[in-house]
Amino acid sequence: MNAKFQLGLVVLSLGVIIQGCNLKPESIRFAPQLEVRQNDIGQGKGVGVEVADARPDKQLGIVGDPKIKSINVTAEDASPSAIYKEAADALTKLGFKVEPASDASERVLRLEVRELHYESLKRPFTFDNKADVLVGAVVKNGGERYERTYQTEETSTTGGPPSQSEISKTVNRLLSASLNDVLADKQLMAVLAK
Repeated sequence: MNAKFQLGLVVLSLGVIIQGCNLKPESIRFAPQLEVRQNDIGQGKGVGVEVADARPDKQLGIVGDPKIKSINVTAEDASPSAIYKEAADALTKLGFKVEPASDASERVLRLEVRELHYESLKRPFTFDNKADVLVGAVVKNGGERYERTYQTEETSTTGGPPSQSEISKTVNRLLSASLNDVLADKQLMAVLAK
């Protein structure tokens, strides 16, 4: 019985070591999913939408033990077209006529991904995961301007390093939550719909 227990510990230890050694650089794509109910807040008014990845560093964070072995997590999407498409679809459901922002646009909604962080740090037997997203929204309507930031974060503990799919799901879930907060902001919508 004691030999079986020791053998089990050796196998478990090897699994943790091998799992820690298989870390490969991860890269994710923006793929938010916005949820809004059909509404006529916009009453057919035109709005120019602009989306920017305003992060100075495109690295999201790391997975592993920074003192021994870790990998970088980055975002592949140089132009956040998926965010634009989701925002445009959501604003259309809210009764706006959406177009790409231009100098001629009377109403403009600029969405900026300002911060995006993901860390999964190895502890003796677990990985401590932390992710946070900060989205900025700027509305200009004639001479009126409204600006606000929306932050979402999440922490968890797992038995092993997260896969690329898990990292992508977490980041996009938080990005979706922040963007949904933008669209649920009554003051922002009031300025945009004037």
